[in-house]
Amino acid sequence: MIVADRLRSTLAKRNISQAELARRVGVSQQTIAKLVGGSAYNSRYLHKIARELATTPAYLTGETDDPENNGPRDQFTAEERDWVDLLRNLGPADRKAALQLVRTIAHSARSPTLQVPGADYRGEGQ
Repeated sequence: MIVADRLRSTLAKRNISQAELARRVGVSQQTIAKLVGGSAYNSRYLHKIARELATTPAYLTGETDDPENNGPRDQFTAEERDWVDLLRNLGPADRKAALQLVRTIAHSARSPTLQVPGADYRGEGQ
């Protein structure tokens, strides 16, 4: 059973809206609103919700008072998790192309001699 107060306070602490959490987890905003409001107590997405909030299912269900206890091992930011999710949705050829593009951008950021004078790697003025 998810403790609504814990879910609500963890959302606030992480500065994540209900809509954003719903998007990341793959459920409707109404599903998250029911959990936060206490009108729903269970979700088959509990582990995903906990991962996105960088806490544990045990904390969200009141089994422990330590939000970090045996928490997620990865320390990815929300943006980094978005990158991974996007890459997973690409086919092998597109994934390879995306990797090459990011490597090129990262290299040009370290080596400005490859850039057009007065422009950054996006072609914009500096």
